[in-house]
Amino acid sequence: MARFNIVTGLATSLIVASAAADSWPKRGLAANDDIPIWQFGGSWNGYSSEVNWQYNWDSTTSQKQSFAEYVPMLWGTSSDHTTQWFDNAWYWLDNGGSGHLLAFNEPEQSSQSNLTPQQAADAWRTYMEPFVGHAQLGAPAVSNDGYEWLSEFLQACSDCNIDFVPIHWYNDHTLESDLENWVNSICSLSGRQVWLTEFQAYGTVDDQSNFLRSAIPFLDDNDCVYRYAYFGTADNSEVLLENGGPSLSPLGVQYTFSAYGSGDGPN
Repeated sequence: MARFNIVTGLATSLIVASAAADSWPKRGLAANDDIPIWQFGGSWNGYSSEVNWQYNWDSTTSQKQSFAEYVPMLWGTSSDHTTQWFDNAWYWLDNGGSGHLLAFNEPEQSSQSNLTPQQAADAWRTYMEPFVGHAQLGAPAVSNDGYEWLSEFLQACSDCNIDFVPIHWYNDHTLESDLENWVNSICSLSGRQVWLTEFQAYGTVDDQSNFLRSAIPFLDDNDCVYRYAYFGTADNSEVLLENGGPSLSPLGVQYTFSAYGSGDGPN
């Protein structure tokens, strides 16, 4: 059993067990390699971790966890990403237990991978299509400003073998219904399963905790949603960790150990 240094007093300190735990949890971690994530496995007070996948916006990692599938990502089309892509992706598919691949981070934004829908479709055929039959393949991951971009990409890549659609969501903690509408709109647009690979509610720790009380059950119970990762184990957001880790924060405990379909964490 992993050991945790838990800070008590969070508003959502009591766990509520779901009637039946799902056999394939959806929760994951978007974690840079310098962020310690090993305590997100194991169990706490009799509740098993719901975290079973990880990614790091890169195509290889130095901190693969035994409890999680590592999912390589081709962040963008610059040579520092593409020159190592095939070697790394094949390594993790053949030797690392990976079964999924992610492509192109927020291409609709100039500060991110910055691709037009047509450029992304052309690159997807070059760098993702060769893995058809070897892995489940994700579309480019747009944030919640990217509906039109994604719609154009899916048209430009209508001949592509895309298995799932990753998306992001960032908004105020009072707008949980907006998250639900965003996810459902992409499910309807693409007709594919959705991965919510980044999402975060802006607000205090208690605000975010209350947000997760509603968001986690929605995501767990939505058949269109295959996986999700709260944004809290990245270099610019460590809200799931206590003082930079490795101990989990109360919010991290809530996210990790709330039973499937429940947004409440153990005390």
